[in-house]
Formats: sequence, C-alpha cells, structure tokens
Amino acid sequence: MKFAKRLAALLLAALLAASLTACDIKTTAQNMILGAATAMGIRQEDDGEQTDTDIRATAGGSVTFPEGMDQTARLSTQVQDGSLYIAFNGIANRSTSYFVAAGDSLTITSYATTESTGLLEYKCALWELADDQTSTSYVVGSTVYYTTGGDCYTYTVTGLTPGKKYKAVISYDSGSYFITGGMVINGLAGSELTDVKGDTDSGN
Repeated sequence: MKFAKRLAALLLAALLAASLTACDIKTTAQNMILGAATAMGIRQEDDGEQTDTDIRATAGGSVTFPEGMDQTARLSTQVQDGSLYIAFNGIANRSTSYFVAAGDSLTITSYATTESTGLLEYKCALWELADDQTSTSYVVGSTVYYTTGGDCYTYTVTGLTPGKKYKAVISYDSGSYFITGGMVINGLAGSELTDVKGDTDSGN
C-alpha cells in the first residue's frame, strides 16, 4: 500500500514537472520571439504604459486648387508656386509622383469625405527616393492621420533632406468604402515631378 502511494506520488510529481517544463519552454520561446521582434523594430517594447503614438493633423488650413486644374480624375496633381495640389476621387490607396523638397519640412493640408460611418480617418505618408532612383524608403515618423468629414486639417512633417525627392502616399484602410477630397503639400523646390518605372501606386 505504501509502495502504491509512493508510486502515485512519483507519477504526479513527474507530470507536474513535465507540465512546468512545457510551460517554461513555451514561455521561453514566446519571450525569444518577442525579443527578436523588438530588436528588429517590428514590435515596440512595452514600458508598462499604453500611449497613442499616432500623429494626427490639427484642424485648420485651406486647399484652393489652381484655376483650370482637373478635379474629376481618380488622382490629379499640379504643381504651382512651390506647392503640389492633389485632387482624389473614390480612392483607397494612391501615391503621387516624386517631388523635390526645398527644405527640411513639408506642410500637408488635406480634407476628405467618405460614406463609411465607422472608419473616419485616412493617412498620408512620405517615401524618399534614392539618388540612383533604384529604391525608395519610408520616411520614419511621416505618417499623419487626417479626419474625414470635409474639413481641412494640417500637419508639418520635419526631418527631411533639402534637395531629396519624396512622394506622398494617401491611404484609407477600408475594403468597402473610399475617400474623396483634396490635398496641398507646401515646401517644394521647383515644379519638377519624377515618375519611376516599376514604382506604382497600389489599391484603388
């Protein structure tokens, strides 16, 4: 009888040890994956506080298109007096041609409307073209959220390199609805716009 109790106790201990070991392996694996993701910049390290790091444009500004500019196309652009004017109709994702930044900042003012009653924000982000025009890279911290509803919102993106070429990517995270509106980007050098072969916009 004592032997049976001891055997049962040993089996229970073995099962507990195996369970704890499995949990430890799983936890260790999870920690390794999260650590690697943090190191690669895919995941931000949790400091114990939930903070809203999204950049949102502030209410204000205006968009007045140049006389004669086509505002009916899916995406229409025109440069005038150091500003890139953009009219968009029923889009989800579109990008402009590349333009040259005059200084280290660009002020982006935009308005848009949507038929969606749930998703009420869209984004604008900047991408920088390499000097040899063989690659493009996202400008970290340049994604700005704009509110739909028809009113103008403005934000100045800083930290750019004067003389470099950038493009603006307008995106709306909806598979069912689209946005229609306008945008003006102030701070361009000249009126040159560059299209790169193979570098196309995505979405509608």
